[in-house]
Amino acid sequence: MAADPYATVAGGPDSFGRKARIVTPAASDIDPIPKAVVLCGPGDITVVPADNADGDTVAFTDVGAGFVPPFRVRRVTAATAVVATIED
Repeated sequence: MAADPYATVAGGPDSFGRKARIVTPAASDIDPIPKAVVLCGPGDITVVPADNADGDTVAFTDVGAGFVPPFRVRRVTAATAVVATIED
């Protein structure tokens, strides 16, 4: 593994992520709630923001690869592209 000069620096809400995982759209929350989610390819995504009620979704259509919704996401309910988390 390569040397990481930032390994001892604490992550925060405005720092780059250190881990990621693929999100499968579902009716359940991502646990723990990540810093952000990102589309790994172009497509559509429907999400529940961290402080919204369960049915209070927000849909983004025809967005490009690398799109990050402008708020923390606790649930991805639908997506036509692969979605990954951005985590500390």
